[in-house]
Amino acid sequence: MMSRRPALVGTASFVAGGVAACRTRNDGDSLGGSAAPGSTTTDVVTTDVVTTDVVTTDVVTTDVEVGDAYFPPLAGIWEPITPSQAGFTDEGVKAVLDLVGASNSQSFVLLRDGRIVAERYWMGADDTTTRDIASAQKPVTSTLLGLARDRGLLQFDDSVSDYLGAGWSRASVADEGVITLRHLMTMTSGLNPRTLRKDVAPDVKWDYNTDAYQKLRQVLEVAVESDINTISDEWLFEQIGVGDGAAWNVRAGVVDAVGDEQWGLTLTAREIARFGLFAARNGQWMGTQIADPEWFAEAWTATPLMVDYGLIWWLIGKGRLANRGAPPDLVAGLGAQDQKLYVSPSTGIVVARQGNAAGESTQAGSDFDALLIEAIARALA
Repeated sequence: MMSRRPALVGTASFVAGGVAACRTRNDGDSLGGSAAPGSTTTDVVTTDVVTTDVVTTDVVTTDVEVGDAYFPPLAGIWEPITPSQAGFTDEGVKAVLDLVGASNSQSFVLLRDGRIVAERYWMGADDTTTRDIASAQKPVTSTLLGLARDRGLLQFDDSVSDYLGAGWSRASVADEGVITLRHLMTMTSGLNPRTLRKDVAPDVKWDYNTDAYQKLRQVLEVAVESDINTISDEWLFEQIGVGDGAAWNVRAGVVDAVGDEQWGLTLTAREIARFGLFAARNGQWMGTQIADPEWFAEAWTATPLMVDYGLIWWLIGKGRLANRGAPPDLVAGLGAQDQKLYVSPSTGIVVARQGNAAGESTQAGSDFDALLIEAIARALA
């Protein structure tokens, strides 16, 4: 059965008051400020650029209440909802879109309880445009690891070396041998993020380490005896309607300290939102429980060394934003150049944003998180 708390209505249900700026994180998954190969983006966008707004007010649902559970079909029309039906004001949603459009954005989707409240595209993009989502991919990897554990193919306290052998890092064989999958998932491996040499023992320091995280794809492929695209499609994407355009690809010319290539995941904004809705519904989709119903509660439990980080998820409602009223269950996938996924199960709100850096180029979280969350809060009726 789906575990789902009722959505809350009112300005306090998402964020109360102003929002402090998010911390800037270091994330080696940098996209260098340019669009992914195959994207239809350009490098510069201005506030007067022509946009494509696919949300209309002449096709709406009836008898919809905040808190109603809805799943978009695997194919066909994704049902929209008016801002007022979703508990927002028209003016507030317009202000959110104005902010996003003025911030180098390419794609934006706002859901409430599964239905589309607002969707807009810039830079010549549309709802079929895919883009490397940078470290916003990490929650997808987290979920695949949980599914692999459910199938008895791995355990999080296994040594990484059990799957990859010696030499997957620049640490000594003995030092890398005590690093577990959980250490990579919680960013507590003790490895240097750039050199992959030992800085400290595991479980001593939290240090955001994308190069170490990238080893988890290799672990999955060894444990499952399949490739990452097949695993993703068969275990998750096909069930929730993520299409053929979704793909893991090697990032050309990006290697770590031992010469291993990094991989990026390309998705559309709608596909990011689908995954976010799947997470918000505790791993259930249209009555089918795909992930263990307790999985996301586990993935969203903070590591002891970092209050706002779980199992490769940012727990931004438990960090600095919590001091300004963000709901405690607000979680996120945050990628370089402000690729965003926000999920708040208690409010039913899911947000996906793609584009270039909204302001100063950062590697994961940025001040744009605070601005966007604050604008959504003001939009609530």
